[in-house]
Amino acid sequence: MGGIPSLGHSGSTIAAWTIVEELVAAGHDVTAVLLPETALVDESVPARIEALQRLGVDVRLVEVPPPPAPPPGRWRARAAFARSLVAPRDEELFPAARSAGGVRDALGDPRAAAALAFGIEAIAATAGLASPPRLAVLSHPPGVSRRLRLRYDPPRMLAGRAGERSFLAHADRRTAALLKRFESVGVFSEHHAAWARRHGVDAWYAHYPLPDLAGPDWRERRAAGKPNPRPRILLIGHLRGIGTISGLHPFVRSILPRLSEALGPDGFEVHVVGDHEPPEELRAGLGHPAVQLRGRIDEPAEEFFCCDVLLAPNPTTTGASARILSGLTFGCCIVAHSDSLVGIPELADGENCLLAADGLGLADATLRALADLALRERLGDAARALYERLFSPSVAARRLVRELEGLASSSER
Repeated sequence: MGGIPSLGHSGSTIAAWTIVEELVAAGHDVTAVLLPETALVDESVPARIEALQRLGVDVRLVEVPPPPAPPPGRWRARAAFARSLVAPRDEELFPAARSAGGVRDALGDPRAAAALAFGIEAIAATAGLASPPRLAVLSHPPGVSRRLRLRYDPPRMLAGRAGERSFLAHADRRTAALLKRFESVGVFSEHHAAWARRHGVDAWYAHYPLPDLAGPDWRERRAAGKPNPRPRILLIGHLRGIGTISGLHPFVRSILPRLSEALGPDGFEVHVVGDHEPPEELRAGLGHPAVQLRGRIDEPAEEFFCCDVLLAPNPTTTGASARILSGLTFGCCIVAHSDSLVGIPELADGENCLLAADGLGLADATLRALADLALRERLGDAARALYERLFSPSVAARRLVRELEGLASSSER
């Protein structure tokens, strides 16, 4: 994995942790080969690695080598840059491909019976391996999120924009070519699994595994909370993540003004929970009296239990949204953009959530939920039931464990 499985930091690290726990619980010896991104390495890394080791996991860090130095001379360097835009190599699109040798060494001692490549970095680093049999899992082709980044948070420099457009022109097709080398491919989105199949990959829809963040007593804990003096809306997510950024745009421009008009600027609260500062162009809009920028919260359970509505306004067509899946575990009343159906097609408007296709529709759905306690409770109960049926560790993670066990058994025959 191009990160560190842990109960926090991102949806992918939480999902990876859930899979590791299920593998250990099934009695397997697990080695975690990690390719931590330099930008995401912080003071929490040692504790996260220690947590993995307490599970009984053998942790091996593999560095991603730096790119080769550009050729000497201005014109030769420019020619090399132009070539990288027109015909990029795998390691230029996916830097983790440069770590293939280190990953091969880490998997070969002891010899692995099967391997799981979680995310595009791990897929790029293991696609060329002849053994062991491998299961690749990913949420979406990488161009999906990069297109959103280019739309909502583009690079300032012209060279950066050129690099992004080159990536978009090549990365998804190259990803499909890499995936064809794997014995099994699970995609955390039915829509993107279909994309992979159209490109010749024998892919299947894998439900995104998430631990029970709320616990079996979730209903009692939710009922124990005191009613909020003002309606309370939760917006949660890493404020540098493109999913969060894309959702803040309609929130500031359409949703917040509509809520203010209906409830008064002091008649509700919006708790924005997530690490880092919001983008500069949105800070003025988030200075609204109803908005509280809470920053990162290490134990966000109380935020989910206390909110009247979990709002997920991001118009993104990536894989399953971790913020929505987290809301399912807590039995939240969820109001989400209808684009969320790409990642979680089991969402159903009026049955386990409320969906809308634009900012004004999301605002009206939020107002409808805030005005009807019985509706919020019914949707929350159905949301929790959906989690237990499809996304809990015993269902979603166990499906991936069975796939790995099947690969290991086939290699022994």
